Parts: sequence; structure tokens; C-alpha cells
Amino acid sequence: MEKYTPQELAEVVTIFIENNRSIIATQEKLRQKYPNCQYGTTADRPRSGRQRTSHNAEYMALVCDSVAEFPETSIRRSRSQLPISTRSLRRILKTDLKMFPYKIQLVQKLLPRDTDQRFE
Repeated sequence: MEKYTPQELAEVVTIFIENNRSIIATQEKLRQKYPNCQYGTTADRPRSGRQRTSHNAEYMALVCDSVAEFPETSIRRSRSQLPISTRSLRRILKTDLKMFPYKIQLVQKLLPRDTDQRFE
């Protein structure tokens, strides 16, 4: 799909407003005006930038195995043990594995005999 020129985009917007913001009516007018043209979207094409290298099945399996083997390990410690960035590790844990970070709090277990000692 070719990118529209600014004049063509302005024309599409003008026709859209003239047709009371109706997408269907705008499409019909454009088809009448340009019968041999293929229509797509006025949005830009997807960028062809750098692909994510750590967000792949291999790293996801590595993170999943690591979490299954040591579930109490923090993200910082996991980051130092795995060949992956902290941001990628968090992204894999949250979006792909549906896990959420939390801080484990260690507390003392209270026994029935502890209440007597507290009152004394």
C-alpha cells in the first residue's frame, strides 16, 4: 500500500466531514472518484525497526524453567543468573507467564502458648 500524500489525506478528511462523519458514505464517494484505486488505511505502515531479541520462545522457556525450579528467587537475582535484561524478564513474567511480583514477608508463627507469655 502506498502512503497517501498530504493533499490526499486532506481530501479524505474533507469528504468525511461533508458526509456527516459517515465512514461508509466516505468510502462510497472515494470509490466513485477513484474507481481503480485500492483503499487501505490512512495510518502509517508498521515500523520495520529493530526486532525484540529477548522476547522469544527460547527465553520464555528459560524464564519459566527458572521460576518453576526456584519460585522464591527475586527478579534481581534471576536477572543476574539469566542472560536477559531486567525489562525483558519483567515483560516475560507479566505478559506471557501471567505472573505478578510481590515481596515475601517473613513473620513469626504464633503458637497458643505465646499469648500467655505476651500477657505476662
